[in-house]
Amino acid sequence: MKITVVSGSIRETSQSDRIAKIVQNIINELDMDVEADVVFLKDEKIPLWDEGKWKSDSEITKHWKPISDKLKASDGFVIVTPEWAGMAPPHLKNFLLMCEVGELAHKPAQIVSVSSGMGGAYPVSDLRVSGSKNNMITWLPDHIILRNVTNLFIEDEPTDLDAELLARIKYSMTYLAATAEAWNPVRDKYQNRKEYKFGM
Repeated sequence: MKITVVSGSIRETSQSDRIAKIVQNIINELDMDVEADVVFLKDEKIPLWDEGKWKSDSEITKHWKPISDKLKASDGFVIVTPEWAGMAPPHLKNFLLMCEVGELAHKPAQIVSVSSGMGGAYPVSDLRVSGSKNNMITWLPDHIILRNVTNLFIEDEPTDLDAELLARIKYSMTYLAATAEAWNPVRDKYQNRKEYKFGM
């Protein structure tokens, strides 16, 4: 079983990337048959969605295909989102918009929001309200907010707060992996994206 962690930042030095790697390591160390990898949006250089996405021979479609294939092979997702001006960043929303052919459809996903200050709640609301309409990603009801993230997980010996948050992340990733495994046969049997391609 495979979980893909998506780091939603395009900054060269990114707390989202750092947290995505920590989450990947936690998943890979679970006592479960699960493997995690990371997609770093800053490396993928995903173009803005346009109507060329609907044409099989367009440049945007050719660029997107290897990313799409990788996502289709995943059973669940962790979306690590920074908070930019109180929102999930536009390139992360663009990534979700690009996933319109079932890459994420009916697969469980965990939101992890990071903030350098005391914020982090708005990106969670942003993604829950509009982040799943046509890609049909299924947000788990739980989420994680890592506030003052630059001070987290930087000591050789974890602080009490580090230990508490790492335990919470491990719990959430265990639940995500178990949910992904349980949903696979249901999705394979009942999903009908040919007739019901778009959300309502």
